[in-house]
Parts: sequence; C-alpha cells; structure tokens
Amino acid sequence: MARMPTSFLIALLVLITALPISAAGPIAVSAKPLGKLLIDSELRAPATVISANRAVVTSQVAAIIDAVLKDVGDEVKKGDLLIRLDNDNARYTLAQARAALAAIEAQIVDAKSRVSKAEELLDKNFISDEELITRQANLAVLEANRQGQLVAISAAETELSRTRIIAPFDAAIVDRQAQVGSYAQPGTPLITLVQTDRREVDVELDPRYAAELPRVNKFRFVSQEREWPVSLLRLSSVIDTSSRVIRGRFEFTGEAAPIGASGQLVWQESSGLVPVDLIVQRGDQLGVFVAASDTAQFVAIPSAQQGRPATVDLSADALIIFRGHTQLQHGDAIQVTRE
Repeated sequence: MARMPTSFLIALLVLITALPISAAGPIAVSAKPLGKLLIDSELRAPATVISANRAVVTSQVAAIIDAVLKDVGDEVKKGDLLIRLDNDNARYTLAQARAALAAIEAQIVDAKSRVSKAEELLDKNFISDEELITRQANLAVLEANRQGQLVAISAAETELSRTRIIAPFDAAIVDRQAQVGSYAQPGTPLITLVQTDRREVDVELDPRYAAELPRVNKFRFVSQEREWPVSLLRLSSVIDTSSRVIRGRFEFTGEAAPIGASGQLVWQESSGLVPVDLIVQRGDQLGVFVAASDTAQFVAIPSAQQGRPATVDLSADALIIFRGHTQLQHGDAIQVTRE
C-alpha cells in the first residue's frame, strides 16, 4: 500500500485544527424555591421531671396514732388508707349528736300534736289565740334545734372520718413522720407523698425563646439517650431576677419519664438558614447558585462561614440550585428541573 505524502498529512492536520469546536450543551441541574430549602435550628433548654404535687399530710384532729399502714417506698392509690387514728372520742361525739337529734324529733312530734289540738280548740273557743301562738312558737324552736343538731351530726361525722388518713392521689411515700402510739394534734405532720400520676417537666428558658414557644407544635424531653413527647402546659411571664430565665411547665403526652429525671427540652425553630451542602466556594467567596432563566448566577453570602449554615438575602421564591451546583461557574448555561 502506497504511503501518503508527508505534505498531504500536514495539510490535513492544519484543516482539522482550523475547524470550530462545537460548544458544550447546558448543564442539567435541579432547583427549588429558597423557602422550601431553609432548615430549622434545634434549640435546647435544661429540664427536670417533677411531681405535680408534693404533699405533707397532717392530722386534722387530736388523737393517738393507732396504726401506720403504709411506709416509705410504698406506692399507693388515691383513697388508700395510710394511717388510722384512735376514733373513740369521735364515735362518742357522733353518738351523742344522733341521740340528741332523736330527742328533738320526739319533741317535735309532740309539739305538732299540741299545735293541731290547739287549732281545733280555738275553733270551738276553748283556748285563746295566745295559747295557739305559744305552741306554734315552741314547735318552730324545736325545728330550728333539729337543723342545728343535723349540722352537729355532720360535723361529728367529719371528725370521725378524719381519724382515717387516706391518700389524696396516686403517690409514692417519701417520708413518714407518724409513730404508732404518738399523740397527734391538728397540724402534726404524719406522712409525705409525691404524686405519681401527674408529672410535669420544669424547664429553664432563655427569655428570647419565650414568645415563640406557643407557636411550636412539637417538643420532646431528652434524658439519657431516651426521649418523650411533651406539650406546653404553662409559661411564666416573669423573668427570674437571679438566674435571668423564664420557667415553663410541660406535660407528657404519652409515657412519662421518671420523677427526678434531668435532661433537656428540645424543639425546632424556623431559622431561615441555608443548609451547608448548598453553600459552595468560588474564588474567595462562599455563596449559592441561583437559577436565573437558563443561566446559573453565583450569589455571595458575606456572612457565611465554612461548614456552617448561613442566612442569605434572597426572596423565598428565588430558585436555588441544590443538585448539580458543585460543578457550576457563574454564568454557565443550565437546563433546570424544578422540584
């Protein structure tokens, strides 16, 4: 086979070199409105689980302590009998009140009969009007005495019921002051209870966050790598002068953490920050790429720091390129897929 002349090959190479190179096609990218890409910041505040009620149960009557039926560490239900006081005096007082009532009611029966007879005799002019009035007044006094005696019976029944110390709510007993054989007077501490069926999360909040909390719809209490959902119960309007915090109370919406558990209240707050993975560096500036028609525009973020989310001064409708942005340069032609 004959070899091509060297002069021909050189001419062919020059011709090829002179042909124009076709421009590369637009770069395929994906974009979303800025408002859909902004991330929330996670906020935390120290928190502790407390009982809704801690009660020191005291005696309401003067009596000897007969029996202590529950002790420290016991779990009790509302209505459980905790301590029994001597009730002899209370029973005697109640019995006397009931006997007095029976006597009054017997007198009332007789008085009513006397009034009835007086009314019959008055019609026959056998007694005077004054006699009838006297008998009616006597009946009225007896009926008033009966009402007073009913009150006395109610008071005696209340006094008797107070010789039985019962749990006011589901609770754990954390201290017992009562001793069998000791004399209790009104106000004497008997037993200390911590309510177990109502637990709250006490939170120390930075006042800057307080105004936003009612608009947050999801909170969680985190302790020892576990978390429990909670909701806002109430929020103080007073800033503590020593700690400079506002106290908030939250309630568990499902299972509750143990009383005394310490941890953090965690919630999300809209921060208006651009995620780190959308921020790229071009030259000595950090910024994001915006899809402007069919062209990529680099928008610098002066406040941006390497590896941290940043705030960008763009409208929420601005199309931010979130896929394919790492290979772009300012002014590149792009083919945008909106998501």
